[in-house]
Amino acid sequence: MLQPFDYDPNEKSKHKFMVQSMLAPYDMTDMEGVWKEAKPEELMDSKLRCAFEMPLENDKTHESESNKTVSSSTSSVKTELSSLPKSSSTSLDDGEGKKIMEECKRLQMEVLRLREENKQIREDDGLRKRKVTSMGAPHSSSSGMATSTMRDEGLGVRVLAFCVLFFVIGVIIGKLAL
Repeated sequence: MLQPFDYDPNEKSKHKFMVQSMLAPYDMTDMEGVWKEAKPEELMDSKLRCAFEMPLENDKTHESESNKTVSSSTSSVKTELSSLPKSSSTSLDDGEGKKIMEECKRLQMEVLRLREENKQIREDDGLRKRKVTSMGAPHSSSSGMATSTMRDEGLGVRVLAFCVLFFVIGVIIGKLAL
């Protein structure tokens, strides 16, 4: 739905819209039901670009400008839509439509199969990584404990050295001050 707006010359007058379409069965009469029950893989998306043209007459009232903007934008939308190819339901006969639907279903089944295969490969890869980790864990845990012990000992020696250094500095400052 297009609504009137205030024209800002600094703002670009081009907009993009997403148009969704899908093939509906011929015997379907409830279009609301078709859209509610549609699966995401059945929808076809396309972009619609609109360029709004502003009238050159400046002596009109603001309301008439808004009305002209809406009418020019809707005519622009109509010209864009007329340049798009016709809907597949009007341009294709029943045989071609069925072929396309069969191809679509076949491709959807292939996508599902590939997703399952990908999931299986990820599970196998995760299992393989766990086996490698569990085999390498005893070696890495003992070496990790040894390095942490060395760090603790090195840290203790440093702290002791700093304590002695500060004690000596404190004694020297204390003798000079007294």
